Amino acid sequence: MTIEFWPRRLLKPQPPPKPKAPRKLRPKLPIGAGKAHQLLSSAIIRGDHALASWLDLIVKRGQVTGRPEVLNELKQRLDDVMEPLPGSVSRAVTAAAP
Repeated sequence: MTIEFWPRRLLKPQPPPKPKAPRKLRPKLPIGAGKAHQLLSSAIIRGDHALASWLDLIVKRGQVTGRPEVLNELKQRLDDVMEPLPGSVSRAVTAAAP
């Protein structure tokens, strides 16, 4: 009969693994104009209204860096995305109408 020697760390019970923290969807500010374009494209593809409105907010606050012509193009793209659809009427307009 042979005697087996197990390492002590294998004999101790293992604690359950810690859950991973959720991945952050928003990067640290300020961000570059290229990253802002990527995030806007991602928001359009996924239909993520919260991300698109967050991008609109940080562009208006001046938290996006880059060349002025690239920033103007980003602002134009954001205006096109954030403008309401032609057939839709907002609740504020219908509430104010008699």
